[in-house]
Amino acid sequence: MFLLLAQTGGTGGGFWFPESASTVAPEVDFAFDFITGISIFFFVLIVGVMLWFMFKYRRRGHVPSMVSPTHNTPLEITWTVIPMILVVLIFYIGLRGYVNITTPPENSYEIEAVGQQWFWSFNYPNGATDINILHVPVGRPVKINLRANDVLHALFIPAFRVKMDAVPGRHTELWFEATRVGEFPLYCAEYCGTQHSQMVGKVIVYNQFAFEAKIDELANWLEKVPDEDLHKAGVILYNRCTSCHTVDGSPLIGPSFQETHELFKSGGTRKLADGSAVTVNEDYLRNSIRKPSDQIAASPQGVAYPSSMTPNIADQLGTRGVEAMIQMIMRLDELVDDDGQLIEVKMADIVVEAEEPQ
Repeated sequence: MFLLLAQTGGTGGGFWFPESASTVAPEVDFAFDFITGISIFFFVLIVGVMLWFMFKYRRRGHVPSMVSPTHNTPLEITWTVIPMILVVLIFYIGLRGYVNITTPPENSYEIEAVGQQWFWSFNYPNGATDINILHVPVGRPVKINLRANDVLHALFIPAFRVKMDAVPGRHTELWFEATRVGEFPLYCAEYCGTQHSQMVGKVIVYNQFAFEAKIDELANWLEKVPDEDLHKAGVILYNRCTSCHTVDGSPLIGPSFQETHELFKSGGTRKLADGSAVTVNEDYLRNSIRKPSDQIAASPQGVAYPSSMTPNIADQLGTRGVEAMIQMIMRLDELVDDDGQLIEVKMADIVVEAEEPQ
């Protein structure tokens, strides 16, 4: 019976699991369903026998006490051997799955995943990077090299049945092979601070040709943005800043970009945590991105903001990305609507492809 229950899971998900979209998912589902099936079978068997005994041997009057048996060798062998066989079988299924999940194939495509408060950045061998969106090819093993810049995080992709901690000071890894094209949710599975619940993303699975085109686009799109539209490119890059900086003036982990923009336009100064003040100009903006721990800002109430900005954020952005963010902050009034929200900017609207030579 429990073998039948263990085989009821399919690739489309079900009562216990979301949809299945990787080569390791059926193995994980089988192990879970197998153990669940055993539990259901013995629960029904034991409770059923117990209820039958309660009815059959209920007291119907005074019955003289009888000497209880103290030993039954066949019974003791039975309830020892059967659980032992089941435990060994469960151990084998679990060990086989564990070895498979923790041993990436040698031909895996490698991607670096960096967890930080509160987003994931994914870096590709060709220099491409994206925030909270993992792009992978279908039908090809993908190895994710994990690290954390601040606290403990965990990369969790339910549809692929994989999860691994990203530990500060250590490198960990996981791998999977997607079995179909589509979009699947991605989460941080470790409580990593106040915005932990917002540390979500998605995995997009492409066919091989579309995947290669996508990562090539991610690696080179900023170079194709005209200088006059660089501030609009900052809107696209802003998704790696949303965890700490708002654009509507509301407080968060770091100063609001609206506040910084207004200080820039007015030539005002910003109070720093050490009690000094600095003029908010282009040099200040550039230094704040390149060396975020040099000038820790203080809130309007005089409380120091936490120094949690990613130290190597400038390296992640690149020279042109840093300039895009600076231009965005300086020209923020051109990029927000009447409600103080950023206008939508699509990459295709600002990227200019070079003309083919005649």
